[in-house]
Amino acid sequence: DGVRMNIRPFLSVPDVGKRGAGVLRDKPNIKWEKDRGADVPSAPWYNLGPEYGGNKGDRINDHHLSLEEKRLARDKTS
Repeated sequence: DGVRMNIRPFLSVPDVGKRGAGVLRDKPNIKWEKDRGADVPSAPWYNLGPEYGGNKGDRINDHHLSLEEKRLARDKTS
């Protein structure tokens, strides 16, 4: 999950060498399909699945929380 999120910016730029590799030397062998796992109900993004056409608890890789949302979630759990 983390690998797909961290490597995405390097693959989203125009290809430099090999097709589909972006700025990397080789195209990585990454499974881009949906994650098998689900988030825990206490996660602040647990209810986002339906907004992206999925179910509650689905892992949404393209949703990025703002700093304010992260702070509110942290304060809520403390």
